[in-house]
Amino acid sequence: MSYLVLARKYRPRTFAEVAGQEIVLNTLRGAIESGRIGHAYLFTGPRGTGKTTTARLLAKALNCEKGPTPEPCGECARCRGLEQGGESDIIEIDAASNTSVEDVRVLRDQAAYMPLAARFKIFLIDEVHMLSKAAFNALLKILEEPPEHVKFLFATTEPHKVLDTILSRCQVLKLSLLPEERIVHRLEQVFAAEHIDAEAGVLDEIARRARGGMRDALSIADQLLAMVGDKPRLADIERLAGEGQGGGMAHVVALILAADKPALLQALPPIEGSEGDWLSEFLAYLRATLLATLCGPEAPMLEGLALDDGARAGLVTSGKAIGGERLEVWLQELLHARERMRLLPSHARLVLEVTLLDLCQAGETVPLDEWIARLESLEQGLPVGSPAPAKATPSPAIGSRPSAQAFHAPQPVAAPVATPAPQDLPARDIQPQAKAPAKPAARSQAKPPAKPPAKQHAAPSARPGSVADAWQAFLKELGNKAPALADLMGRRAKLAHLDAHRAVVELQRLNDSERSMAFDKRNQRTLQAIWNQVVGDAVTLDLQDASQVADWKEDPFTTKVVERFEGRVEG
Repeated sequence: MSYLVLARKYRPRTFAEVAGQEIVLNTLRGAIESGRIGHAYLFTGPRGTGKTTTARLLAKALNCEKGPTPEPCGECARCRGLEQGGESDIIEIDAASNTSVEDVRVLRDQAAYMPLAARFKIFLIDEVHMLSKAAFNALLKILEEPPEHVKFLFATTEPHKVLDTILSRCQVLKLSLLPEERIVHRLEQVFAAEHIDAEAGVLDEIARRARGGMRDALSIADQLLAMVGDKPRLADIERLAGEGQGGGMAHVVALILAADKPALLQALPPIEGSEGDWLSEFLAYLRATLLATLCGPEAPMLEGLALDDGARAGLVTSGKAIGGERLEVWLQELLHARERMRLLPSHARLVLEVTLLDLCQAGETVPLDEWIARLESLEQGLPVGSPAPAKATPSPAIGSRPSAQAFHAPQPVAAPVATPAPQDLPARDIQPQAKAPAKPAARSQAKPPAKPPAKQHAAPSARPGSVADAWQAFLKELGNKAPALADLMGRRAKLAHLDAHRAVVELQRLNDSERSMAFDKRNQRTLQAIWNQVVGDAVTLDLQDASQVADWKEDPFTTKVVERFEGRVEG
């Protein structure tokens, strides 16, 4: 006789044997006992939680010769026929291999005939989300108003792929992942029936690795028994999974915090191909750590993980060592890594290694409130009368890589970039003048001025009161002399720097025609002449294309930001 795997050999035969799905089972029992049996049911939930098994038990309960009853006898011809797979009135269809509209038309034709021997003709369609849209549409009418002798039972792991018109015609029953203690209890029954002598902790480890799926737990147990026989030990499970002497997920966390990169790489499974399972286990551990850190070791969300007091205390210790905000960054980065591993399966190992090494970067995340406080303190240090700079926008993703010309802090959070606008610069002693300066000949014959000559050009009698006023006066005068140039400068230019000898005007987001116009030699002479007329001939006007300028170190405001945030400027 061929070997029957544990998942099939110990498949539940009654509702009472189904573990961990009390809500669904009570709903079905109540429907049968009250006679409120629907014509279509959709069972959803993760893999290995009992969707198809529960659907079969419902079919048995409906067609039992002593029923419909929530406790089928298991001895009548209908019950035995279902268990042996020979019941002609229960038609099981795999939607993954019967996806076309023609398959549904055949089903519709079969539904028109009365059952041969049973009470109901039942169609059990597994993985129903695999049906094509045309097949779903062909199913709509008979699903909404089926014959009285027909029942539809659907099962799927992806209900979001089922058309809403199908969902609205079904009673949806959601099965959940099983708590670890329920899996351990079932494994104890199976191992006792199979006369397996397992070392203490083996069943707990199998249940943890199953991640809520009973079928996965029984499959792991099958592999373990095939490898080591009737006396499995805890170390055998690690050999089965291809793991080294890593010491568990808490050990991995300690290596990341210590930035011990060689030991961290050695802690990964030595056999390639199991990176996805390892990462899922690490994510589950970090999630439990986050819950224990934020909600306490007695949080209700941790009850389904079958953790003893020592394990819960260990989660809290790890959470405090990592820090709540840094732990959130880790989870985010690892979730992104899992998605990249799915898209690049041949490079899964490399993606996992690079992500873990990136988590070893020194420094902690800085809360947004602290960044705001630093910016406010920077504003308070500006000269009196100058407008405060606009608050910097925080980076879109915590821990994301900064781009070129971005401001970096030692922490793994990308620091905000603050670029000074003309009105943000401190007021200088240089002011625009209403008229052009006197002729050089007349100036040479005048008496020596009371103030230094350098300030004579920069301090005319009629002038606005700030650098921003000087820029506006320049644009106004330019509009009178060259309206096209004034329009370009008003839209694309800003006064980035001004001192007693040099004015730097930055042009941003120029297209090709605008760039040609701005840097035309004749236009530049016009701009310089009008600037001299407004401000004075001692100040040279320097036009710069911002897309080609990467050096911010000469900017006093940026220098102050670098000093305040202990960062550096890259470009």
